[in-house]
Amino acid sequence: MSQAGPLKRSFGGDDSFAFVVCRICGDYLRVINSQHLSKHDTDRETYMEEFDLSPDELIAKDFRILQSSRRGYYSNGKTEWSAAMKEVYESDGNVFAGYLQDKHAHLYEQGIWIFGDWDKALCAAGFDPEKDAGAQPLGY
Repeated sequence: MSQAGPLKRSFGGDDSFAFVVCRICGDYLRVINSQHLSKHDTDRETYMEEFDLSPDELIAKDFRILQSSRRGYYSNGKTEWSAAMKEVYESDGNVFAGYLQDKHAHLYEQGIWIFGDWDKALCAAGFDPEKDAGAQPLGY
């Protein structure tokens, strides 16, 4: 079921990548998302584990740049996202999922994309989702 070969493909000769390559079927995509993976009867977590991939390796760099033109969007990595969440908590006092969906949708979407689900994202930013997502981050 696994396919050898590069995950990312560049057509410009520089370091930017126009597409990522599905390791199962070899399709060139901007994003390997759950809709595509459902065609292979697998999910995102299983796919990443099987091919030892990070969430960042499922999205083409060029696609991030296209998304960055949206108002309020910032392309964050794990560290930047966690810092941005702490800033939101310090300024707004709230990191509930519903609040972020309304006020900081890009951070909510990125958190799920980068970490796989909202609870994992909150934990990565230092919050305790079991206790209260609106409470202080751990260690404060």
